[in-house]
Amino acid sequence: MAFEGFSAGTLGFLADLAQHNDRAWFAENRARYDSELLERQRAFVDAMGVAFSQIDPRVRCVPSVDRSIFRINRDTRFSRDKSPYKDHSDLWFWIGDDRKSSPGYFMRIVPEGVWVGGGSHSLQPSQLARMRGAIVASASGGKLESILGGLKAVGHEIGESTLARGPAGFSADAPRAELLRYTVMHAITKTEPVPPEFYGPEFVDWCMERFLTVRPLIDWLVDNVG
Repeated sequence: MAFEGFSAGTLGFLADLAQHNDRAWFAENRARYDSELLERQRAFVDAMGVAFSQIDPRVRCVPSVDRSIFRINRDTRFSRDKSPYKDHSDLWFWIGDDRKSSPGYFMRIVPEGVWVGGGSHSLQPSQLARMRGAIVASASGGKLESILGGLKAVGHEIGESTLARGPAGFSADAPRAELLRYTVMHAITKTEPVPPEFYGPEFVDWCMERFLTVRPLIDWLVDNVG
């Protein structure tokens, strides 16, 4: 299936799922999920694979669930929220062998719009140690600071600072101490409502333009974190 765009039905399904988040409703509406979301996502991932092959062939685009397509089911084992399904849908295009800890590009569809960006959303302890070392180093830390400043200037949100204070082993006056509180590093821009391109094949180019904006951060993570 060639990618011809997402649809009003894509957004409608996610909005309805948010209102009727239970297994019985999902079972009754499984055909909507397959046709309005999953099949279109698979086609989109294929199209992104072609686009990335011409620009950055390191990027892996795999059109299946648990690869480039995140599960719609929520993992409720350790969550107070026992809703069985997400009210959004995520796509991931990564560089490296480990899908979870590798840096990559991200797209989320929510009923109100789309989020696009990139970075690392899960780091192993050894990667986190390398990131912190690169942050305090003069050349690599200064480069990261410049990259993040440029992304903020064009409207990206930088995430995620999850430590209340700097990590053990680093002084409060360490270079770029505020960045040491980050346990992952990504940049995202949110477009609400969805752009007109969302409904056609040109959405691939629309996303690629935004992915290339965050490529300096991806390259920094590849070079300094792994």
